[in-house]
Amino acid sequence: MSTAEIGTKISYLKDTFEACGDIVFKPVEINNNTGFLIFLSEMIDHKALFEIEQGFFSYKYEQMQGKDIRSIVRERYPFSSVLESDDTKSMINEILSGRTVLLFKELDIVFSFVTTNSTSRRIDEPRTERTVRGPQEAFIESIDTNLMLIRRKVRTPSLKVEYLTLGKQTNTKIAVVFLKGIANDDIVKEVHQRLNRIEIDGVLESQYIESMIKDSPKSPFPTVYSTERPDKVSADLLEGKVAIFIDGTPFVLTAPALFVEFLHSSEDYYDGSLVATTIRWIRFLGLFVTLILPSFYVAMVSVHQDLLQTPLLLRLAANREALPYPVLVEGIFLILTYELIREAGLRMPKPLGGAIVTILGLVLIGQATVQAGIIGPVMAIVVSVTALTSFILPNYAFHQIIRYCGIPILLLAGFFGFMGILVALMFGLAHLVNLRSFGVPYSSPVSPAQREGWKDVFIRAPWWAIETRTPGVAVENVRRAGFNNYPQKPNNNDEQGGSHK
Repeated sequence: MSTAEIGTKISYLKDTFEACGDIVFKPVEINNNTGFLIFLSEMIDHKALFEIEQGFFSYKYEQMQGKDIRSIVRERYPFSSVLESDDTKSMINEILSGRTVLLFKELDIVFSFVTTNSTSRRIDEPRTERTVRGPQEAFIESIDTNLMLIRRKVRTPSLKVEYLTLGKQTNTKIAVVFLKGIANDDIVKEVHQRLNRIEIDGVLESQYIESMIKDSPKSPFPTVYSTERPDKVSADLLEGKVAIFIDGTPFVLTAPALFVEFLHSSEDYYDGSLVATTIRWIRFLGLFVTLILPSFYVAMVSVHQDLLQTPLLLRLAANREALPYPVLVEGIFLILTYELIREAGLRMPKPLGGAIVTILGLVLIGQATVQAGIIGPVMAIVVSVTALTSFILPNYAFHQIIRYCGIPILLLAGFFGFMGILVALMFGLAHLVNLRSFGVPYSSPVSPAQREGWKDVFIRAPWWAIETRTPGVAVENVRRAGFNNYPQKPNNNDEQGGSHK
């Protein structure tokens, strides 16, 4: 490329960044070659930039004789990268990413230096997926730091990281991560195809990607799992799943996702088998309580009163004698009130939110409405228990969906009683069975039934008994462990040998 063409590239960059006061074109001269250091002043580490300039200035003229610019820069900065001089898009992306580009007028060479200033927050505890036992670290908004957290746990060259960029205006960095030899190659290709189809101006959070790559977009159930825990993502990678990292968000997507996965917690794998299994059954109970307890109460009181024992029926009738509204209206009112209080608590300033929500929700709204005779005390107890049990579900997105799915079931129960609840559950179950997540049945390994996978569904079997990965997810390498992991006592010869030593 001629000097005129290089000058045209510099002029093009200056025109592109016109009126961008934070883009700096700093002239430098090396071995009688004039160039420009181009960088984004708000995103670079000025100390690193100063060291680069000092490195050039400290180079003696005698040391430059007989050497071209490429060898001089390579010798001084071995970690710099060389860009194609005609690839203007790459230069722009490098500059906007916080790197410094060195471009010469006289030479067909473009260098890029790592000068990015790390201003992201420190690694902290998970906020939405807390555990008592296990790692206490969460992802942050830096994709490089998040990948480092995974590399620190999964130390194998089989862990592959493939980058791409999405968003015409944001140019958001995306990383597709999987374990070669364990992940299904067809699922990896499908992830890339769905990501490459996306055309959007900007990607600011993982939900942008999730909503455009999920199966059955009209379904309320999430078919892509989102988490902020590195140990959860590492475990999914070892299961053969594919992880999608998005720069600028602490939530990582994993696919394919299974329905039972949303009822599991990372802590299940850090506790003993008996404790983890018991807690899982409690979560299943919490799922059903959250979904149908208000509907069950409304159906019993408004439609199936003949099923109640006479003392209980008389007591409920006495409590509801002076109430102005039907029990269905009470239930809808209390659920909507709870949602309003919860949303207000999330949006209020942190120093004020907890105290104000407690006073308004418990005292002024809860107790006052019962004493005023607007709602019944039993309905208030039912909705309170439902709100409490909903937080048993470990995944926040799934917790929201289950809470809102209870509203249409409540309406059907108010009009049709138990028949409305059964019809709603049948339609919901049929919908779950028909869902797919990147080609994998959403209800697997329950439907289709794969008994080997049941060791980590209804129970959490001991680690020595879980010899294979989740069936249907990891096709390339299903076995995860050997056959001799069952704890065994040492024989007499081993004990004697050990004591002799």
